[in-house]
Amino acid sequence: MLSNVKQFPGSAVKYTPTKLEIAFYLCVGVWLLWLTSVSLLSGKPPAVTSPYVVVPVVLIGGILLGQVLAHRWTDGRTLELAFVALALAILATPIYANASAAVGVQLVALAGLAIIGRRRIRSAATDEKEQGAGVPSRQSASSQQILIAGLFLIGTILALGSQAAIALLIPLLLMTFWSIRKRSGAPRWLLVGAGIFVAEMAAVAVVTLGVRDHWPAWLSASDSLSSARHTLWSDALALWRENPIAGAGPGTFTESSEMASSTPHLAAVHSIVLQVAAELGAIGLLLLGTIFVLGLLLVTRGPRDQSLIAAGGWTSLAVHASIDHLEDFPVVWVTVGLVLGFSMGLSKAQRRGAMSGKAMLFNA
Repeated sequence: MLSNVKQFPGSAVKYTPTKLEIAFYLCVGVWLLWLTSVSLLSGKPPAVTSPYVVVPVVLIGGILLGQVLAHRWTDGRTLELAFVALALAILATPIYANASAAVGVQLVALAGLAIIGRRRIRSAATDEKEQGAGVPSRQSASSQQILIAGLFLIGTILALGSQAAIALLIPLLLMTFWSIRKRSGAPRWLLVGAGIFVAEMAAVAVVTLGVRDHWPAWLSASDSLSSARHTLWSDALALWRENPIAGAGPGTFTESSEMASSTPHLAAVHSIVLQVAAELGAIGLLLLGTIFVLGLLLVTRGPRDQSLIAAGGWTSLAVHASIDHLEDFPVVWVTVGLVLGFSMGLSKAQRRGAMSGKAMLFNA
């Protein structure tokens, strides 16, 4: 229970990034520097619209926006989050089914975090009433309930459009319901360790399938993982073997793969792990993994209930992106950035509230 979390209605909160957050942004900066270096070496400069450029930019934008929305939410405000969520749902609807489903999974995670944030509003309201301060109105509370239900509903509907997303949504829902009901979650070391393990296993599975001579028959029967992926993943691994350290350069995979160059909708590797390995090499893959781990560390610094949900959302996207080309859809990365930022914003609100409570004790 976070009964010492205070609200700051109508007040401006100074944005102060933590050291870990700064490390995350610096790592993204190193990623862009490495991209530039590989581009110069290969003679293949990336376009401004390249996923290697767009994804980190929109991810950080989503994180910053999520922190602002978390502050508004803990102040009892609903309109801002409702507008952003609606915009994301509209943008996700007409695109590639797996990308739309990935957005849906993240909206479900966002709904879970919103429930936790609303619980803290109610927790803080008791203290606020005792002190004669203002608290969110019943109308505001009802609006938040409606928005949470809408996020769950829209997110679930979108997620049902992909077999992979459904498989990832089920454990995320279980974690969300557990954290809300028990008001707790796993310790930080376990969340980070489990997230890294699951993401690594997804990457290992993709590499293992890519090096096989034949695609498993049970996967060939699936619309989500057709044998075309076997060819794409094999071609990416072959390109990576030729350029193991620095990669062949951004955009070179499509040219090197007969299937990718001849079939427009198969122009990408359909795996962010193998795409980065083939085009940016082992160093690019190391940077990608570092960004993922730093993201896990960022969202597990707060209370265990919200950490479980946010870590689940971040890890589920890492797994999904390992078997599909989600990097081509900025709305996916804005949404997961929103989830990360919202969780970080709730943690910062808690710390601000704790400091406010201590100050009141000293002044009493």
